[in-house]
Amino acid sequence: MPSKRSGPLAPGVAFITGGARGLGNAIAVSFAKEGARGVVIVDIQDEETFELGKKNVQDFGCECIAIRADVTKEDDISNAVQQAVEHFGRIDYAANFAGVVGPSGPISEVSLTDWQKCQDVNSSGVFLATKHEMRQMMTQSGIGGVEDGRVAQRGSIVNCASVNSQMAMTGTTAYTASKHACLGITKAAALEGRKFGVRVNCVSPGFLLTRMLEPIVKGDMGGAITGGVNEEVKKKGAGEVLWEGFEKRQGRKAVFEEVGDVVVLLSTPRMSLVVGANLCVDGGFVINEGND
Repeated sequence: MPSKRSGPLAPGVAFITGGARGLGNAIAVSFAKEGARGVVIVDIQDEETFELGKKNVQDFGCECIAIRADVTKEDDISNAVQQAVEHFGRIDYAANFAGVVGPSGPISEVSLTDWQKCQDVNSSGVFLATKHEMRQMMTQSGIGGVEDGRVAQRGSIVNCASVNSQMAMTGTTAYTASKHACLGITKAAALEGRKFGVRVNCVSPGFLLTRMLEPIVKGDMGGAITGGVNEEVKKKGAGEVLWEGFEKRQGRKAVFEEVGDVVVLLSTPRMSLVVGANLCVDGGFVINEGND
């Protein structure tokens, strides 16, 4: 009689950029909950944030190391991958979630400097991380525990795109361009990686109020509300009103863990035929044409 599946869902080693807080840390915790033997959080945050991020993972009995690295610097990312491999022996799952919002405002007013900073993190950072994660995964043996008859998986990479990889809004030129680039990097890398047993995909989270977004939502969202100032805008502020509209279109408020769990599931060998996908984790935001 065939046996049922048992044991941890993701028993390998996870490597997460932007992993010290927010969505990245939620992903780290989800891997820990699903039985990862090790988690590497890579970030540029302060020591207090690193320690809290590590504790969140360690609370589930998972070994966690923190590496300070800037995703815009190739040597930093190369060294981070090397340190992770020296410590754990391999990287089974990578999630690239370091990111910035970028400048807000019309394209006619965005400076080249501000534009480039956004591209450096959101697109070049994803490129560099994917490059060095791929190099490592291509050379290692397959993940253990794959069922008979299923294709071996040497590694999985999940990049953080956005609903802005498919849509746009006034005042978001730099961010929208960077997330379209992330999707393009993912698709090309996916085709290159599949012959080595490395799957590359991305997720497009909807609207979750991260610490990075809080000051923007409390402002005017770069002047994105263009239909005039009504009483609600005067009372709550343009950013709050716009955010409430996003959550309404999404169907409800979302929590970080919902994205974390999706990334873990997408990383496992059970998703073996999913290659180059952009999975929306948005409560139906993108498909909601009528803003119902």
